[in-house]
Amino acid sequence: MECIPFAQRWNGSRENTFRTLSSYFAFTIYGMNDGTPGAIVPHLESYYSLPYSIVSLIFLAPMLGCITAAFTSNRLHQKFGRRGVAALATGSYAISYAGMCAHPPFGLVVPLLVLTGFGSGLMNGTWNSWVGGLANGGTMLAFLHGCWGAGATIAPITVNAFVSRGWNWWAYYYNNSNITNNYLTISKSGLAIAAAATTVWSFWADCGTSRSTSASGQAHSFTFSVFKDKVTLLFSAFMLLYVGAEITIGGWLVTFMLNVRNGTPSASSLVASGFWIGITVGRFALGWITSYFGEKIMVSAYLVVAIGLELAFWLGKEFVVSAIMAALVGLSIGMVMPASIRMMTKILPVEKHIVSVGFGTAFAISGASIFPFAVGALAQAGGVQVLQPVILALFAVQLLLWLFVTRMKLDRDEDSSA
Repeated sequence: MECIPFAQRWNGSRENTFRTLSSYFAFTIYGMNDGTPGAIVPHLESYYSLPYSIVSLIFLAPMLGCITAAFTSNRLHQKFGRRGVAALATGSYAISYAGMCAHPPFGLVVPLLVLTGFGSGLMNGTWNSWVGGLANGGTMLAFLHGCWGAGATIAPITVNAFVSRGWNWWAYYYNNSNITNNYLTISKSGLAIAAAATTVWSFWADCGTSRSTSASGQAHSFTFSVFKDKVTLLFSAFMLLYVGAEITIGGWLVTFMLNVRNGTPSASSLVASGFWIGITVGRFALGWITSYFGEKIMVSAYLVVAIGLELAFWLGKEFVVSAIMAALVGLSIGMVMPASIRMMTKILPVEKHIVSVGFGTAFAISGASIFPFAVGALAQAGGVQVLQPVILALFAVQLLLWLFVTRMKLDRDEDSSA
């Protein structure tokens, strides 16, 4: 009789508990990384005296790092294990943030953000596949991505707190802790170093040396096998559209509320935080509901609701109405990403989880670069009000693609049972 491995519980051992908590902490830093660009865009524009189209390169730059991560993630896992990948991912963040402390010329800001894209791509593949493989993987993934949402929520609030006290935007990256005016500041650089220490320590035993030579030899073929796997490619396209919409909203919401809804900088930053809070609450609160009714039905429902709310956001001209709609849009789409990753891990064999999930999420981060950059280019020509129709279109295409992908999965199941 074939022995079927059982899923480990997050609290089944002290080692698993530490690994889970360190993964959640790392994803919180990852969320702060993604929540930062939208908050500093207005300050970069004024500091460097650059137009939307050029400043938008901060959204495009991480894509190059993500693409590199997509093609190297599996090989790095085979060679160095999760311990080594954790060091590379969080170390990339720390180096990039240390460079940003020097507020270099804008031409150097872009390559520093390429480095953060590489770290994000590695982080996605390793933590999504590990947490998704635990018992109650759907709920555990929801909490993982909830931590990401919490980090994305903290970022604009923290940037606004710095700037409102007369500090420059680059102070946000300082590698130290200060208490100024009774306000505790913990920098992104320091947090990235802390994430590196905790993840490397908790995954110390997963160093890659225990992996077989044959498995290492298959790393290259597994990496390129994703191009032949329709499930991986279609889920990757879906996640690209989702993350593209999510980061585009978060990235341009402050500017939109400032210029179109005539808000103050402080109030506009709070609207962006409200959007990220909505995502965070959705991931922590709706995980069990999504698991109970199934990812296929619930993701479709979430996207239908999001389309309606986004339409109300577009048509409602009042600042308060837009702020409420932004938070509700975040709430409605919060579970889409973890649910799609969970569906992916259900369909694909375990040996393909790292490479397929890593490729899919790295491909998705490309959406976080392409679409915000495209909105910036369009905003240069037609104003930042182009944000709303672009988001509506992205949600609609996501819904159609999700219905197609899940129908294809059903057809595959019927063929295998015949």
